[in-house]
Amino acid sequence: MLVYRSTVAAAAISIGALLVACEAPDQPTDLRKDGPPLITSVTVMSDLSAARIVETATFCRLNDDKRPGLVGLPNFTTEQVCPDELSEPADQDGTAEGAPPLWFVRVVFDMLLDPTIEDLVPIDPSNPASPLRGTLRNTQPVTLRCNGADVPYDGYYLPNGNRVSWPLGPDLFIQPNSAISVPTGATCEVTVKDMVVNKDGEGIPSSEKKSFTFKIAPMLLRSTNPAATAAGLNNGNFEQDFETPLAFNFTAPIRVPIVTTGFEIFEGANGAGDAPNAAVCTGAGAGVTAVPAASIKAAPQGTVLATSALVMFLGVDTGVMDQFWKPSTTYLVRFAAGAKVVATSGSTAGTPDGAIPSTLSFCFHTTAAM
Repeated sequence: MLVYRSTVAAAAISIGALLVACEAPDQPTDLRKDGPPLITSVTVMSDLSAARIVETATFCRLNDDKRPGLVGLPNFTTEQVCPDELSEPADQDGTAEGAPPLWFVRVVFDMLLDPTIEDLVPIDPSNPASPLRGTLRNTQPVTLRCNGADVPYDGYYLPNGNRVSWPLGPDLFIQPNSAISVPTGATCEVTVKDMVVNKDGEGIPSSEKKSFTFKIAPMLLRSTNPAATAAGLNNGNFEQDFETPLAFNFTAPIRVPIVTTGFEIFEGANGAGDAPNAAVCTGAGAGVTAVPAASIKAAPQGTVLATSALVMFLGVDTGVMDQFWKPSTTYLVRFAAGAKVVATSGSTAGTPDGAIPSTLSFCFHTTAAM
């Protein structure tokens, strides 16, 4: 996001150079030109998909026709930010959930702010021609707190944009320096300081709201690979490569080492012709054994980025390098009530952190090594 702001800054410098000694053009906007600055909306990054472009309003100023409504997104879809009925608050007023691990807050205004609210610094200080990027590192125009603790942040001031653009603007973009330092399920608050003023030096009226609450979403299981609905996955007919683990994709970074409490795996030799052993899928029967908990192996996808990994690999210790399952074996993988994976940041008490449904199970077989 900071890169996007630096592009805007660089473009502004280029345009400014072209307009030297020229009268400023008259460009009508949808922004207010008179009066003190007002906060029309506050949004948080709520998108759990890979696109990460959807933001949800946690505040919409009542009875203000300058607040955003239906907004077009870069993927050619639309998002209803604030209700069309101006007397209605945000649908998730004060409770919108930021999506880990890269959540942020956007405070949207009805007019341009004094640009000294941010510093413009070169992306590459060693290059005199380096593009600039905005930073709030020194100005700190808001306070950001989660579960009662201050959260260090950076961000920028975005002067372009309006109530129908993406991203919304003008706005203050606020992003924690370390999103994983904030527990999942946390209750957070962003408060705009009195130092935020418009170009005429007018501040936000004392009668206007300046503190806004939101939450951090709990750690959820987003998907599995193979998908839980894959054909033949619950009767043993699904063929899994013995060098390929099961993969579990979560919405928050996984704490390492991964604790596999509540994970159960049963195994049994395939039948004649490497046919799946149906008895294994029941977790009982002749030749069906439980894999010892110490032999159940769970690891993040990519050990270098272990503290930010969203995907957990699951398999068993076969004693052979690059093998997650024994060849010619049928497996049942299931989860007891309370089975979960813990977020790197931990979770707020009472949050269903990384829960894996006890209804989820996988019964599959491998074939002989070639």
